[in-house]
Amino acid sequence: MTDAIVFLGIQGSGKGTQAKILAEKSGYQHVNIGDLFREQIAGGSKLGLEVKSIIARGDLVSDELVFDLVNSSLCADCPGIIFDGFPRTPAQAEFLMANYRVKRVYYLSLSEEDAISRIEARRVCGDCGENFNLISRIPKQEGVCDVCGGQLKQRADDTGDAIKQRVKEFYAQTYALKEFFAKKGVLHTISADNGIQDIGREIMQDLQNL
Repeated sequence: MTDAIVFLGIQGSGKGTQAKILAEKSGYQHVNIGDLFREQIAGGSKLGLEVKSIIARGDLVSDELVFDLVNSSLCADCPGIIFDGFPRTPAQAEFLMANYRVKRVYYLSLSEEDAISRIEARRVCGDCGENFNLISRIPKQEGVCDVCGGQLKQRADDTGDAIKQRVKEFYAQTYALKEFFAKKGVLHTISADNGIQDIGREIMQDLQNL
């Protein structure tokens, strides 16, 4: 089985940031489910067309579609996988435990109020996909990507009712996975109120002690 590390947490808790940092340090493949679906949508694939309206509403994509995407996107020769945004449902958690050697699940804890504020402040480059945040990672020039100079945009599902629906779905399904992984003995909870570097150091220290 392939080793796997998972990042769980409400939207805006910093899962993607920490997953990316850890992937660069470990050589593990970083798999962001949301980004994979957005790539499918941008490419106009059959799968992309199927999920476009679902993501725009803030609803969760079906387990079967998620499994198809995960299986088709994995790197064959990577030493391990870092899942960001997966699993989100009990069925996905069971799939993960059955098909991967889960080393650790990091739950980044953040209040609903702070999560909504962070989500509304998120911006993404329309050219290179780099992520910014008007609270925690402010671009040097307003509306312009630091990396490539592209235009920064707000995702359609980072506004209004879509945010509220995603938060509702999180508490309805994904939040329950905390208990599931705690019973499996792989859960480690970290406060997302801590700084990015502090969270990263705690993760590295924990992994070294496994």
